[in-house]
Amino acid sequence: MNQSAQLERAYRRLVACYPRSFRRENEEEIVTVLLATARQGQRRPGIGESADLIRGALRMRIGLSRAPRTVLNAVRLMYLGALAELGVLLTLVLTEGSIRAAVIHRNPGVTMAQVNQLNGLFTFETVGCAVVTAVWLWLAWGNGKGYALARVVAIVSFAIATAGIIGNMADGAELYAPAAVIASGVVWVIGLGAVVLLLQKQSSPHFTRHAPS
Repeated sequence: MNQSAQLERAYRRLVACYPRSFRRENEEEIVTVLLATARQGQRRPGIGESADLIRGALRMRIGLSRAPRTVLNAVRLMYLGALAELGVLLTLVLTEGSIRAAVIHRNPGVTMAQVNQLNGLFTFETVGCAVVTAVWLWLAWGNGKGYALARVVAIVSFAIATAGIIGNMADGAELYAPAAVIASGVVWVIGLGAVVLLLQKQSSPHFTRHAPS
């Protein structure tokens, strides 16, 4: 196989990441342009152009190729939120012992039943973090696709998260689990940024495409 054919085959593998309907209309043109702009003697796509092609394919598959910048940045924040939620989960796991010790120290008369209840609370919180991470990922996908329901769920989820943080602060969670509270605060700030971006005027046309008639 000569160098040109090898390079063309590599480009076609990258273009195969795009949706079939897009490839049917644009594949030949894209491959032709890529070959025409390749360096003399080039045998494989460069790292930069490979990353650009893959990024473009991902954006198109999740509906971001036509999304306004506000929605694009909101989706990026949602993926960051999923990562930050995993950070909250990791923080809870790593500080579980210190949290339990702080609760017992501040409540000397705690009973074994209450300790067992605390263990159940830890399990609930860790499972909750995993579920919230999945919700973040779904919200990123749905808002990227332009589904109006996904934007509504994002706003409602942020309101619920805000109420949860207020409740935790009222219960004095910062005294028992300061690291987890800080991590949760970071997630809240990310959610705030995403919601603000989704509510921008320029974001609305992206969601009207999939709004129920």
